[in-house]
Parts: sequence; structure tokens; C-alpha cells
Amino acid sequence: MILTIGNSGLWEVKMFNLVKQELEKRNKTAVLFKQDKCLDSEYLNFEVINGQPKYTLNIDEKLYNINDFSAIWYLKPHLPRKLLEFKPEEYRHFIHKQFYEMRQAIWSLFYDKKWIDNPWAIYKAENKIYQLNIASKYFTVPDTLITSDPVKVKDFYNRNDGKIIVKTLALAPMIDKVIYTNRVTEELIENIDSLKMSPSIFQVEVYPKAYELRIVVVDSQIFAVKIDSQEDEQTALDWRRKPKIDDYEVKIKQTDLPDHISDQIYRFMNILGLRFGCIDMAVTSSGKYIFFEINPNGQWYFIQANTGAQIAKSIAKMLV
Repeated sequence: MILTIGNSGLWEVKMFNLVKQELEKRNKTAVLFKQDKCLDSEYLNFEVINGQPKYTLNIDEKLYNINDFSAIWYLKPHLPRKLLEFKPEEYRHFIHKQFYEMRQAIWSLFYDKKWIDNPWAIYKAENKIYQLNIASKYFTVPDTLITSDPVKVKDFYNRNDGKIIVKTLALAPMIDKVIYTNRVTEELIENIDSLKMSPSIFQVEVYPKAYELRIVVVDSQIFAVKIDSQEDEQTALDWRRKPKIDDYEVKIKQTDLPDHISDQIYRFMNILGLRFGCIDMAVTSSGKYIFFEINPNGQWYFIQANTGAQIAKSIAKMLV
């Protein structure tokens, strides 16, 4: 039996169902623990009875012992809106911390299980500074500054003739709000002192781009898609800017990577200790491959839905 730890969101359920179907072809069952249903009878439970510890999960009104699962597929569990917006606001961090501790216990108590991926490795690899530090040894990385020092940003801006972009250092935990990649403008520089409240990533803008790449790595397989982001001014800087309900407006198609890029990706993944990840790159008009970031828990459903790439099949194979 396979355990998936995630949420009830549209994309996650669709991803889960695709993998579940592939697992069933291999005579394996899979269940999805939905952390955002913690107010609706989905619980994590730890007990010690007569000296015997036991970790169980309530999923869809059934009780499971975590020892009954041969593998764990770890997605991005989060709390429901009611708790994320809880008032008084000062209790929100407290609530988040209590649920986080319940999940984190699984990481340590069951570290010897087959994980896709080990949450400790995911946690480490999600740090943008850590991943860029390693990526710079394997790929071309744009000149980068990560800081909360306004003076350093002004200097970086001037040294690069104002052609820099800004990104968040971590995912913003704001409900219904996505902060996309943006160009740094003169107006932003004039108000740069607000940076002191939030370290950010500043990079030299990669221009001109021929296209972008979303590269899904599943063990020893690579599924790469070419993203024609430059056809639309809205998506030229960040191709996620025109989302649909469960897709994106940008055109994508499967493509192959040069052998040397694939080799470097495998080395990079090995150093990170990951078996799965979604890598974002750009290819310049001169054919140079530029690394942006890796998401150890990235979205791939839209790729399979639009191209037929058999990502779910590969994930299922990895889980068994």
C-alpha cells in the first residue's frame, strides 16, 4: 500500500489519481492523506500504549497504521483556509507549528521507508540559496544577489544598467496571492528601503530568451518541455502569469535536452539527494542553457495533460 501526504486541491488530486491508476495496474493500492481536511476527520495520531508506540492516520473515515505502507509520496501538505485565516492572528503561527510538528515526526520516525522524496531532503533543497550554491557548480546561473540590504541592491542595479529582476526568496504564505518574477524599476529602487523587511532574490535578467524549459526528473528519466513564453509580453518574464483552472495559457511541447545538460542534471539531483524534481531553465537566442531553480515538489500534471508525457507511470514505477 502507498501513502500520499498532500491536500485536496484540484491539481494534487488529479496528479494523485493519475499515479493511483498506474499503481493499480501493478496491483498496488494508494490513499491520499489530505492535510487541508484536518477539520473534516483527516487526522494524524501518535500513541504509546503499554510501551508500544503507534502512528496512525484517519483517511476518508478509515484508520491506517503507517507501518502498513511500503512507500510514502510526499507532496505539499498545508492547512485549510479557515486556519490560515484564523483570528486572532497571533494564533496562526502557533496552529501551523502544532500541525507541522505532527508531520515532521513522520519524517524522522519512518526515515527508513521508501520516500518520494525524503522530506528532510526536500526541506533542504527548497532553500534557494542552498540550491543556487550547488547549481552554480553544474550550470550557468545568472549573476545573483540575495539580500535585505538596500545599498547593495542599488549598487547591483547600477552595475547592470537597471536590467535586473526580483523574486521572492521563499513561497509567500499569503492566501490567494502569487508573487511573480518582476523587473526592478526606478520606482522600486526609490522605495528600496522596504527591502529591509524581507530578503529577496535579485538577478540579471536573461534576455533575449528563445524559450523556457520545465524539466521533470523522475529517477533516471527526464521529461522536458519547451515553453513558448516569449510569444506573449505577459508571460515573457514569468510564464505562470496566465494560469487557467488546471493549466497555463502558454504553449508547451516535449523536447530533448543535450546529453551534457542531462548528465549535469543527474549529478545535481544526486547531490541534492532527490529522486524527483522540477527544474526551470531558459535557453537564450545563442543556445545557452540558464538555470533558474528547482522545485523538489513541482507541478507536472499540466505537462502530462498537454503532451501525453508518461510522468505518472514513472512515478508509480518509482514508488513500487
